[in-house]
Amino acid sequence: MATAPAFASTVNNGCALLGAVETNVQVPSTSSVIITAGASGTKIEEIVVEASSANLTPTTVAGLVYLYLYDGTTYHLFDVITVTAVTGSATVPGFRASNRYPNLWLKSGWSLRASQSHTTNASILKCHAFGADL
Repeated sequence: MATAPAFASTVNNGCALLGAVETNVQVPSTSSVIITAGASGTKIEEIVVEASSANLTPTTVAGLVYLYLYDGTTYHLFDVITVTAVTGSATVPGFRASNRYPNLWLKSGWSLRASQSHTTNASILKCHAFGADL
């Protein structure tokens, strides 16, 4: 048993623009690496999915974002975030969803990856992970 509690030593944030549509959530082929665990592991506090485009008015259609824990060999579907249809404009912000995780720990060598279910949202949705290495 540890004699002192473990605290975060280094911020570890990551993000990626989600690309092509995922057709198999058990063995994904189009997932993007969002964050990779540090040498002593990583605690992820929050994951944010948001619409992002160069013209500042991103439009999304209803769909899903799949979050996986990848151990270097196998993908483990961890969570699914629902994407709602939003037509962004100068007065309507684009889609944004945020999930907080009190118990999301990545072992060294593991990574958090994401993919999506709808082709119209390709290269529009960006997934962010906010955490810290131990």
